[in-house]
Amino acid sequence: MDGHDGLTRRSVLKASAATAGLGLVGTASADDDTSSTRPIPCLDMTGVLEREDVTTVQAASVAPETSSGIGPGSFLLISRGGTTAGCTANFIWDGADGGTYLGAAGHCFLPDGAAASESAGGSFDTSGVTVRACIDCAFGGATGLNGLQGGELVELGEVVYARQSQNGNGVGNDFGLVRVPDDVQPLLDPAMPQFGGPSEIGAVDGGETICHYGNAVAFGETFLTKGRSGAGLGHGSDSWSAATTSAPGDSGAAVQTCTPTLTGLQGVEAAGVLTHLTTNGGVAGTTMSRAKEMAGEVGLDISARLV
Repeated sequence: MDGHDGLTRRSVLKASAATAGLGLVGTASADDDTSSTRPIPCLDMTGVLEREDVTTVQAASVAPETSSGIGPGSFLLISRGGTTAGCTANFIWDGADGGTYLGAAGHCFLPDGAAASESAGGSFDTSGVTVRACIDCAFGGATGLNGLQGGELVELGEVVYARQSQNGNGVGNDFGLVRVPDDVQPLLDPAMPQFGGPSEIGAVDGGETICHYGNAVAFGETFLTKGRSGAGLGHGSDSWSAATTSAPGDSGAAVQTCTPTLTGLQGVEAAGVLTHLTTNGGVAGTTMSRAKEMAGEVGLDISARLV
C-alpha cells in the first residue's frame, strides 16, 4: 500500500459526484419490495477477483499504520452463490460475547429469494460466503470494476447473521454481520471517512442533517466523491427515511447525523443502516435499535463502536 498514505480515512475531501456505468447483482425477491421502496442493488463484481490486474489479497498482518482501516464506508466484496457482490460496510459492532463484527446489508450476504441465513432460521446457509474488505481503496462504484487498483483486500471471518426481509417486509428488516478475526482487529477504524464520528447512538429525525459514505456508482467512484449529506425525513422503531443521493454499491452503508463545523460536517450519532431506495428519490433503511434487535435473533448482544 506504499504511495497511498495520503489517501487515509481521515484525509478524504468532499467533492461533487462523477458519472459512470454500472453492473448490478440482484439482491432480494419480489416479496421484499414494498409499494414505496426497493433494495439498493449490489454491484456485480463477479470475475473481478480473478483478473490479473486486481489488487492483491493480503493476509491480515498488513501494518495498520500504513492502512486506512476497516470500518464505516469500507468497500466489501462478498462472494456467494457463484457471484461476487460489491457493497459498503456500516459500523463496527462489539459483542457481549467478546466477538467483533462488521455490519452490512443483509441482502448483500444473501441470494434472491433467501429470507435469512440458516442460523437465523431462514433458507440459506451462509457458511460458504466469503467476505473481503478493501483497505486504502481509492476507487468504488463502477471504477472498482476495473480492478480495484490502489488498495489491498483483507479476508474477514464467517457471516454470523443475515436477513433481508421479515414477513414480506424488507425495509427495517435488512441487516447482516460478519465476524472480524483476531488478527484483523488492528486494522479496524470506527470513524467514518470525511465526517468522523460516531460519538453517540441516535436516530434519523425529520429535518436533521444526515451523512453517509459509500461506494455507489456515480457517487462513490473515487475517494473524493464518496461522502454525501442530506436531510432526515423521520423514523419509526424499525426503519428510517431521508432525502439524499444513493445508488448501487451503497448497500449497507452507515448513516450518521452530522453537525456543521468550521471545517465541514462532523458526524455525531450512529443513526442507521442504508438498504433501500424510495420511489420519491430518497433512501431508507434499518434503525440502530432494530439492527441490535435482529442480531439478538441468534443470541448476539451487540453495540456499535463509538469514536
